[in-house]
Amino acid sequence: MISIIICSRNAYIPKKLHDCIKETIGVEHELIIIDNSKNSHSIFSAYNEGVRRAKYPYLCFMHDDILYHTLGWGKKVIDHFQQAKTGIIGVLGSHFLPKTVSYWTYTNVYSGIYIQDKKIGKEIQRELVQHNEYLQNDCSINAVVIDGLWFCIPKHLFEHIRFDDKLFNGFHGYDMDISMQVRENNYEVRIVSNILIEHCNINGINSYDQLLNSMILFNQKWKEKLPQIAGVSMTEKEWQIRESYLKSYFELIIEYNKSLMEISHLSHSKAYKIGKIILHPLSYLRHTHRKLT
Repeated sequence: MISIIICSRNAYIPKKLHDCIKETIGVEHELIIIDNSKNSHSIFSAYNEGVRRAKYPYLCFMHDDILYHTLGWGKKVIDHFQQAKTGIIGVLGSHFLPKTVSYWTYTNVYSGIYIQDKKIGKEIQRELVQHNEYLQNDCSINAVVIDGLWFCIPKHLFEHIRFDDKLFNGFHGYDMDISMQVRENNYEVRIVSNILIEHCNINGINSYDQLLNSMILFNQKWKEKLPQIAGVSMTEKEWQIRESYLKSYFELIIEYNKSLMEISHLSHSKAYKIGKIILHPLSYLRHTHRKLT
């Protein structure tokens, strides 16, 4: 009943994850592994290919670095979609997207319950992360966006939505964009608390340049539909304060990113190399010799 779609950095997923899915899902399922070992896909094109291959009515999109801690989670997924207006569920997400360029985790208005592995010195520790101020005792709550760590969508919705591989090309923004598409089709985005997932990746975001570019593209695409608020009560003054803070914050990030790019461009220029030879001739020659050998 559930097609699980994974864009993998290898031709296969780890045995530990494969066994975990099999032992915990509790319903009929299929695994669709999109082999991205040669980096031939963006996350958008990979997931579109997964949708094309899927044969079951419920689609689960997940990272290959998670584990499940809830037995029978597949049945819980199906139960959530018995609510006719539920269009997408995830375990982490935000109730607010601003009009300014931003990433949803910076909004400080989000919910979710999951397990995150953290590196403390040389040891890896598991920590239960709970942003459940708004979830309270409910097993799900309305939201604006879910996180791409793990999410599920009924297959029939893909008659009206798709991962936008025409505009985006990378591995960021797909979760925000598909959430907005779901809302545009008058379905709800919901954060659920009765499926516990462990995120085993302790490395974090590996490319802030790509993230920033995706957020700019996302904002250009959806700016006429923003801001969006769901699942929480915010006064106009409260969201204006958040808007102002996020606008200032991302303006600083954009300027900082431009400075880094200018420095990087300068370091590859002929003038920079000539200056380096004049000021540090021996160091430059040793560096050139190492590259040649």
